[in-house]
Amino acid sequence: MLPLPPAEVTQSEKTLSKEKSQVLETAIIHWTKQIKNVLKMDPENALKNGNNPGPLAEIDFWEKQALNLDSIYDQLNTERIKKVLKFLEQNKSTFISPFSKLQKEVQIARLEANENKKYLQTLRDLFESLNSGTLELAEMQELFIPIMHTILMIYTYSSHYNTTPRLVVLIREICNEIIKQCRGQVSGP
Repeated sequence: MLPLPPAEVTQSEKTLSKEKSQVLETAIIHWTKQIKNVLKMDPENALKNGNNPGPLAEIDFWEKQALNLDSIYDQLNTERIKKVLKFLEQNKSTFISPFSKLQKEVQIARLEANENKKYLQTLRDLFESLNSGTLELAEMQELFIPIMHTILMIYTYSSHYNTTPRLVVLIREICNEIIKQCRGQVSGP
């Protein structure tokens, strides 16, 4: 949630313009930090941090990212925030131009996250089967053709999930899950 400045500041006409501008610019600074933290989130972070997530983590990441960006987008389009931005624009605040660019970044990232969520959702049942721990190695092998076919379809039709870096992360996560399942079925020290 983006913290809103006190209602008496945003709605009061009695507050001096300079004081009001300072309070509202401080709010924009906080919003910018929060939004940038969400925008820089990356599904590869778990891999970079030495974890070995499975492919369900990829789906969960994009669901959460879409939810966060939808929430930010909705908040930025509330009447109260629009009033803050309008006031600062009228008072020629230097924060308006960078914040407008950030709003466009939110819109682009939101579209990407929602599309990725939609396409990756088609893999959820297959990944849950792979993750179930109930399949024998031979049965697990039967999942590879539909998984790879679905990934190819996503790569072909998605506007955003059609890059090598995106696929590398997903394939690494699938490999992590296969290794995890094999470890559970192979006996030894």
